[in-house]
Amino acid sequence: MSTENHTTADRSYSSNYQAKLAVHERDQHTCIGCRETFDDISHLDVDHVIPRGQGGPNTIRNMASECRRCHEAKHGERDHAPTARFASTGDMIDKDFYWFTHLWKHQFPVLTELAVNHRVEPVFNIADKADYQAWHVPLGDLRRLDEMLADMDVTYVPMGKPPYR
Repeated sequence: MSTENHTTADRSYSSNYQAKLAVHERDQHTCIGCRETFDDISHLDVDHVIPRGQGGPNTIRNMASECRRCHEAKHGERDHAPTARFASTGDMIDKDFYWFTHLWKHQFPVLTELAVNHRVEPVFNIADKADYQAWHVPLGDLRRLDEMLADMDVTYVPMGKPPYR
């Protein structure tokens, strides 16, 4: 009968991998940012909710599943996390464009708060370019809104499972 000798590094790798699996299982293979669910966990990272550099503990309670895009956005490796973009076509007269901006800056957040008790705040001009006029709504917020509206006693057709899987 042979006994295996595990180095400290082997045990650390094994426990880190087990912690990663436990976090993904707890989070139901769903990114906490965009709320997308993944069958293949290789698309998910484990991120410290409170960064270790800011005193966050290296515990499962302080870890969460994030897809690669959300994780990269959090750490500044990409412009922004996944969003739906609503942009002007550029052919509106000033009065029409005023209402378009008012919808996204003021009406949409209030309507979502009234409808589902969750204020969805679109981000304006993510690319930070003067000629880029678009509002971005985080996909996680849209997915939460879809789930909440589907559970309400209103006429609503929920998104369901996206067709691109």
